[in-house]
Amino acid sequence: MLVAPEDYRRFADGVKRVVLLEVLEKALERDRVCLNRFPFRMRRALVPLFESASDWVFRELGEQRRVLRQIGGEIIEVSQLEDCRKVRARFRGFLYTHRYMNGWLRSECEDLLLSHWGVKRRPKEADSCKYHGK
Repeated sequence: MLVAPEDYRRFADGVKRVVLLEVLEKALERDRVCLNRFPFRMRRALVPLFESASDWVFRELGEQRRVLRQIGGEIIEVSQLEDCRKVRARFRGFLYTHRYMNGWLRSECEDLLLSHWGVKRRPKEADSCKYHGK
């Protein structure tokens, strides 16, 4: 039996979401350690934001893993390569390999975190400036 495209899309989206949340979870933990290590004036304002985001990621990750299992999927192995994260996953008896570029993961994690905080990403300076040449 072949997997229907919409079922595979749900599976692929679920794997992607789990990978993003796992990367974000690790990044938040590292950044929280840095926040606690170095004294600076706004730490008391930022620590609760990081704790709130970490709690949200933890809950969301559990929910996404549950949804992935419900549709018949599971992540078998995740390995970090030089330029990408390689994910092997099983869906309804078939093995799939997904690769996510590191730069893309970082950008998506930033967007996810900013969205959770209710902040819109500012356009890059180069994108928002117009060239006024001759």
